[in-house]
Amino acid sequence: MTMPDLAFNRGRRPLVRWAVLFLILILQHVSAWTNIDPKRKIVAESNRHIERSTMIRFKLPRPSRGTIFSAVPSEQSAMSRRDGIKHLILSTTLAAALLHTQSIQPASAYTPDPDPLRESLYFVSRVQEATVQQERFVRRASRQELLKSKMKLTLRLVEKNYRLLDQITYVSQFITPESKVVEATNAGYEAAEALQNAIDYVKEELGTGEFDKGQKEYLIENLAECREKLFDFLAYVPQEKLEGARRRVEEENVANRDEFDGDSDAGVYNPVVLPWKDR
Repeated sequence: MTMPDLAFNRGRRPLVRWAVLFLILILQHVSAWTNIDPKRKIVAESNRHIERSTMIRFKLPRPSRGTIFSAVPSEQSAMSRRDGIKHLILSTTLAAALLHTQSIQPASAYTPDPDPLRESLYFVSRVQEATVQQERFVRRASRQELLKSKMKLTLRLVEKNYRLLDQITYVSQFITPESKVVEATNAGYEAAEALQNAIDYVKEELGTGEFDKGQKEYLIENLAECREKLFDFLAYVPQEKLEGARRRVEEENVANRDEFDGDSDAGVYNPVVLPWKDR
């Protein structure tokens, strides 16, 4: 080999070494991407399954403007609704455990109950009260736009402050007997869905002018269903905790009434009859 050839080979060797190192790095990265830890795959797939499950919506048929509402669902849709809710119950077990470690509070400032279960039952009781108030709005309304402006605000506050679905998920841990967990939780989720139906209908379907046939009936039906399904759900929770939560609602209402009565600028305070007082 001539001297020029030796010089050329010596100059080329560093380049070859760098090329080999670069190739090794590429192979290592490819290996890292293709050989994913099976546990990570299982966790990722489980999370995607829960996300898909919690996005399931079970809506009753609702009347559009200018249509007549039929309150009789088909047998196929009823079966699909039940199957979907059972699937959602199973998928939210992890969420229930996480909620147990959190303090559930409404957006407004107030003094929370030191007992988490009684606090959650207080929110559920407030939702029941709110359905009676909203139903009164619907029955008294004369035009769609007036009802929409009033209910859109109040229902948003109910949804934001009381977070009914969170309460149902949390309280489900305390249902007894154990054989009634699925039945009771099913009723709770149906209550939350009925409330959501009313919220969506007010937001998306109410327009202007006088009411079309079936519009008021649809809202009243969903509000009443929410309230009654919550009674079914609450039948299986610790009753002494529930009584304490309801007593707090009653005491706060009395205090609010007294405060409004003493304030000439507060307007007329016109509370509804609490739904458990009518049973």
